Amino acid sequence: MSRTALFQTLRIAVMILAAAGIIYALEYMQGGAAVWFWVTLLGIGFVGLLYSFRITQRRTASKRRNTPGEKTPKTPGQRH
Repeated sequence: MSRTALFQTLRIAVMILAAAGIIYALEYMQGGAAVWFWVTLLGIGFVGLLYSFRITQRRTASKRRNTPGEKTPKTPGQRH
């Protein structure tokens, strides 16, 4: 498993934990700070997950461009 995939899996797990924490805090706790802690954790996990997916897509696109001998399909309106 690559390092990026490991971090994506970790972020998804943290986001699931944060969603469960929000539900728990809303149901059983009387303070608003606990809810905001879990909401913040969920937001950080979501942003990190989007960032890691974007990095993975860039790496994949870069590898495709740098692969010799591979033809790229022409798109309509593209001039060569």
